Amino acid sequence: GEALAGADAAVIAYALRGGRRNVPLYSRGTRTIVDAMRRARVPRLLVLSEAAYGPHTAGPLNRTVSALYRATARPVIRQREEQDAIIAASGLDWTIVRPVILVEGPAHGHRRAPFTPHHARAPRTTYADLAHVLLDALDDPATYRRDLYP
Repeated sequence: GEALAGADAAVIAYALRGGRRNVPLYSRGTRTIVDAMRRARVPRLLVLSEAAYGPHTAGPLNRTVSALYRATARPVIRQREEQDAIIAASGLDWTIVRPVILVEGPAHGHRRAPFTPHHARAPRTTYADLAHVLLDALDDPATYRRDLYP
């Protein structure tokens, strides 16, 4: 509540590591933030998610990698799917940014993130480029209620 007072937007960028994959952070944390945003009348939500499941994979190589991921990370995928449902039903001006592989390194140059999943090999996105994608989407109504695939 108080953290959102006077805010124009919120960014959700959760990450789970190691053995904590059964923690319902994605769903419960997102529900908490969405509810607080509604109360505070903060309309804009940016969410850092992933592109390794469901309709967010395209092309034979990416689908094969996604199948392996599904076999090993079911709890995480269920949480991401619940998170997606909460966001879609939120009534907020949301954008979900879905990188495939995040890596360290400098920005590689500015380019607009596509609205459709990558068909070829899984692209690597630097954290610096990811920051540009999030900042660019912040005030861009064309990205509202859309998935971006940097």
